[in-house]
Amino acid sequence: MPPSRRALLAFPWIPLLAQEKAREKARERAVDKPPAAGVEWRKYPDPSTEFEVIRLTDPEHESALPAPPARSIDRRSRNLLFSASRGNGWQPWLMDLGNGQQRPLGVFEGFEPDSLTLSGDDREAWFSDGAALAALQVSNGRHRELARLREGWKRRGALAPTEDGTHLFYIEERGGQCELRRLRASTGAPQTVARQAGAILETAPNPKRATLLWRTETGELWVCAFDGTGKRRVQTPAGRVLEARWSPDGQSLLYLLAPEEKGSLAAIREQGLDSLEDQLVARTSQFASFEANANASVFVGASRSLASPMVLVLLRATRREFTLCEHRSGEPARVQPRFTPNSQRVLFQSDRHGKSAIYMLNVEKLIEKTSS
Repeated sequence: MPPSRRALLAFPWIPLLAQEKAREKARERAVDKPPAAGVEWRKYPDPSTEFEVIRLTDPEHESALPAPPARSIDRRSRNLLFSASRGNGWQPWLMDLGNGQQRPLGVFEGFEPDSLTLSGDDREAWFSDGAALAALQVSNGRHRELARLREGWKRRGALAPTEDGTHLFYIEERGGQCELRRLRASTGAPQTVARQAGAILETAPNPKRATLLWRTETGELWVCAFDGTGKRRVQTPAGRVLEARWSPDGQSLLYLLAPEEKGSLAAIREQGLDSLEDQLVARTSQFASFEANANASVFVGASRSLASPMVLVLLRATRREFTLCEHRSGEPARVQPRFTPNSQRVLFQSDRHGKSAIYMLNVEKLIEKTSS
């Protein structure tokens, strides 16, 4: 029986559909992986406190944590996402924080380590691969493209996904002008939500509200809504903001301020998003970077003091500091200490033993466990 007219009309579309499926598979494909590195942990007592420190990566090669406020540790506090350079350039890696096993997530010619972050659901690593913004499933290595940078523009800073995975924010820069871009999962079409002369740093989506926070190179703080409306500069005391974070409940922003007055101590301050009330949380022993734990009851910081290059914890209730260990980093601002989501471990990076390596301390006897 000869084919029907309907079948003949449908026939030309079959190869086109096959081609489209092939293109889709090419966009979402498994990537080649170098061999796993095994366990490189080395434990040693800190010279100043005698606390046990675990060096997670070998300082014979470079390893780096994702730059804040990017996410590097999953919500279960089990896996660490980081970058490492082991002969084939910088690449994304994953480490099991329970046993130290580490494995590469793939080889990408255009991988840029300062862009790396975990997705909101912990299932993917997001990063820049040349002009592409890529998503890589950490379980099976499937790779897909999220978006592409505009012609003539460069990405700046880490990618910033929202916790619910509905939005991705990133910064494009050209000719001294920065634009804050939004990619919505529902449309897949990037849009500019804010423009600013000079650098936009540390873009952070609010964990509970549709609000963005960022910092400038001159130490100013800015906020706006996800769609760019309501853009305003945050009024802070005289000085330079070194870092800024949202509080866990999203109702205020926490920031590290270096006062204008010579000899004054750097301080952690908090400002309400709606009330605009600004108050001192605690003065620090010259923190260069800081992070709060999951309920903002404790802060961890890296001192920039040359005499006391330490990693410290600061109790909010008493405003007291306790030294955990020496970091001895040549660049204190790059130590970037952080808690695991359950507040039971502190991780940081340092070049004290050679090249940049990642370190960890168990603090479960010092700090109460938080839900993750």
